[in-house]
Amino acid sequence: MPESYDTAMRRLRSMEKKLSKNDNLKREYCEQINNLLKNGYAEPAPNPSTSERLWYLPHFAVTHPQKKKVRLVFDAAARTNGKCLNDALLTGPDLIRSLLGVLVRFRQGRVAVSADIKEMFLRVKIRKEDRDSLRFLWRNNMNENPQEYRMTSLIFGAASSPCTAIYIKKSQRLRI
Repeated sequence: MPESYDTAMRRLRSMEKKLSKNDNLKREYCEQINNLLKNGYAEPAPNPSTSERLWYLPHFAVTHPQKKKVRLVFDAAARTNGKCLNDALLTGPDLIRSLLGVLVRFRQGRVAVSADIKEMFLRVKIRKEDRDSLRFLWRNNMNENPQEYRMTSLIFGAASSPCTAIYIKKSQRLRI
């Protein structure tokens, strides 16, 4: 994989410009980063890295139009010299149940139950030897040098994350 630090740095500067124009977005974005660190979903990256699989991910904010909640997305599709992290990941099979099947099963019983797993991707841990492929840059102050962090959990934005999360969920259900 090519060196991706410069791409991540350029995108960080671009994100900082956007945040500087919107105090509310900046506050929520910083809260999201702090949440990742506080809950152990991300950690300071060791320097220097000893991994041969080193990749820096740009990140950006996505706001759901109805929920108005800011979600941090890591751009695994960001290209550096024609390559991106998603090129190196296997997407796996589509494990998401079809809507038609869900609707048919919904009508089988007298009561239907629906649920949502909070922070589903973030609850799936990444092996330590693979974490340097999920590095990102962040700084609270634009006048300081950015710090290097790495994700310890699945990310929003990787092609493999949906299949991995659903596979883990299904395998955990079998253990109950």
